[in-house]
Amino acid sequence: MRDQTDELTRKLRELAASAAPGSGIDVARAVRDGRVRLRRRRFAALGTVAAVAAATAAVSLLPAGGDRAPRPAPAATRASAAPAPDPDPLVVEASYGWLPANFDSVSYLPDHGRTVVRADSRVRDGGVMGPMVWLKVYPAGTTPSTGRLFYQGGPRQYRVEAPQVDGRPAYWVGRSPTAAEAPGGDWYLRWQTADGRWAELQAGYLEGTDAQRILHRIAEGVIVARRAIPLPYRISGVPAGLRLFEATFLRGQQMVPEDHVPWTSSINFLADGMHIGTTIEPDRPESAKSAADALGNGHTRSTCIRQHGLKLCTESLNGVDAYRSVGGPKAWLKRFTLLGTNQRDWTTDVLG
Repeated sequence: MRDQTDELTRKLRELAASAAPGSGIDVARAVRDGRVRLRRRRFAALGTVAAVAAATAAVSLLPAGGDRAPRPAPAATRASAAPAPDPDPLVVEASYGWLPANFDSVSYLPDHGRTVVRADSRVRDGGVMGPMVWLKVYPAGTTPSTGRLFYQGGPRQYRVEAPQVDGRPAYWVGRSPTAAEAPGGDWYLRWQTADGRWAELQAGYLEGTDAQRILHRIAEGVIVARRAIPLPYRISGVPAGLRLFEATFLRGQQMVPEDHVPWTSSINFLADGMHIGTTIEPDRPESAKSAADALGNGHTRSTCIRQHGLKLCTESLNGVDAYRSVGGPKAWLKRFTLLGTNQRDWTTDVLG
């Protein structure tokens, strides 16, 4: 396990230190490859080490997604003032309108300042991984390119024409001028949306002769619209010195396979360059817990509270020093209001 941990740590550090690679070799890809071997929480802690290094250059409020009805778009920002931060740290630019019947969960992960909306298929009995699809929308004015390498030392990307999506240009990112499939059996489909931005689907473990047809049909159903995701908590009185780094919401067998919980959410801040990580998930009965239940990688200790059927935990690789501006880990947790396990009670008004 230590060898596996060291290898994953090395790969994550290389990702943080390198220029942004091809769209498939990114944090989401690292999640896909790493979670087979390591528990989700250990990966999160290791990922933080690499991510915080990258965050010293730029920290942004990362949007992400959900599966509730979209809320109305916010009013136009006043030109005389900087945009007010969104009260929901998890906002998505696009959602799935159609997925194959065996896809039963959607998760939301950060990716180089954007958000990946990930759909997972059920894992067959005795299997480890099932088909999965990532969805993201590029910022306005950004045109994704081909011609570069998929990853360091890997094959070159080629543009392979695809049928239009909703009457607009589309193409595959393939490993040769005539092969639409990417390395490792992945598929990448890009198309221009109605507002001029580019969207991308990446599929992994989607095999068979129907793989292209299925991915194209998923693209046809994508809804490009900004929407906030209800979350099971509120945070009051966030000090000005804390900067939002990222928020996530994960669900499904392939995202939390060893935690015995249906979903888990996290929100992460930077305080004076130090990382504060906090997770929220359904509390488990004692019979389902193990000695590895605590957050962290074996070198940090988490502080937790349990309320309304939820478990709230926080920890930092920098220890208690990271919590100076919030009065310590316990005082930080007191700023959270937990809303229970019924998703109808969750809110998009998270950051007070």
